[in-house]
Amino acid sequence: MLDATQTDFIDSELIITNSPDGIFLITPDLKICYVNPAFCNILGYKAEEILGTPITDYLGDLSIQKACDIELQKHGYCYDQETIFKHKEGFMVHISKNVHTICDEEGNLIQILVTIRDLSKLHKLNSELEESKNLLEENNINLEKTLDDLRNTQKQLVESEKLASLGGLVAGVSHEINTPLGISVTSSSTMCREISALHKKFVANTLKRSELESFFDRADKNCSILNSNLQRASNLVHSFKQVAVDQTIDDYRMINLKEYMNEILTSIGPSIKKSGINVDFQCDDDLKLKTHPGAIYQIISNLLLNAITHAFEKDQDGNILIKIEQSGDRIMMHFSDDGKGISQENLSQIFTPFFTTRRGMGGTGLGLSIVYNLVTGTLKGSIAVDSTENSGTQFSITIPVF
Repeated sequence: MLDATQTDFIDSELIITNSPDGIFLITPDLKICYVNPAFCNILGYKAEEILGTPITDYLGDLSIQKACDIELQKHGYCYDQETIFKHKEGFMVHISKNVHTICDEEGNLIQILVTIRDLSKLHKLNSELEESKNLLEENNINLEKTLDDLRNTQKQLVESEKLASLGGLVAGVSHEINTPLGISVTSSSTMCREISALHKKFVANTLKRSELESFFDRADKNCSILNSNLQRASNLVHSFKQVAVDQTIDDYRMINLKEYMNEILTSIGPSIKKSGINVDFQCDDDLKLKTHPGAIYQIISNLLLNAITHAFEKDQDGNILIKIEQSGDRIMMHFSDDGKGISQENLSQIFTPFFTTRRGMGGTGLGLSIVYNLVTGTLKGSIAVDSTENSGTQFSITIPVF
């Protein structure tokens, strides 16, 4: 039973029966003497089960209760202290509590008023947020790893394309120098046989003056043939060697664009000749650029081979124009063909990795993707494409001059 003082207090405005917050009163010896319905709902008890029992029976953390006692002794109140209560069904309920001491006129403690607010939903939400945060962090880590893997894959693909191009270059070398070396071998073999025959006649003392003069004439012609063809092979090897080095080494050096472009066109000459496509190249003689030559090679060779493969039908005549010029602090490369063009449906996807219209016919879908990455990444430039079906395709590449 509550005394008159307690009853008067309970009837006061401080305690509202239908308050959404749990409210209870405890005596100085910590016995519960009043609870409102919200408090019962929070802990799952009926009022008669709780009244008269120690509040410590429902606390989940007694150390917090001790901290509350210290605050009450100092100030007579304790605000927004978070603690844990035990629910009737055994699980813990997180609550926030405000505690006030109630004293008589002489200052003696007669009751302690406690209001509590259920923080379970907030704690659940915080827990879910924490889980979401951890999941996001884990996903971010996975995304970073995926990005690293993609970058490594991209790098490997570029290297693979370089090696593929280098393989094509070797094939080109073999094709181009086969003729001059073959002629040289034939000439040298002929000279060896004639020298051997001449030597036998000289030893047998049967060599005639006319035979010696005839031999000198043939030797002059063979030496001339041998020298010109070996020089041609040497020049080809020099061009191929420089381009091959630029493909395999990420060099950064000054190049004469016209000279270097001629070396590129020489190196992929067999593919151009085989296609029957006419390639016109225009560039000032003294236009120079400090750049990554290997990137320039990859860009031009991929654009050329892409045009030869996709822009023209087999055995179709066609023209490709490569024009390089300087505009202020920019190098402008214009690459255009008069082939069948690109459909609007495919135009927006041509730089997408693995996009190809020749799936199953040797197309990998990496050529133009590598061109885009080299232009925008390695060379810090930009590339744009314009095409209409049956009206050809134009690539415009802008490279800054540093």
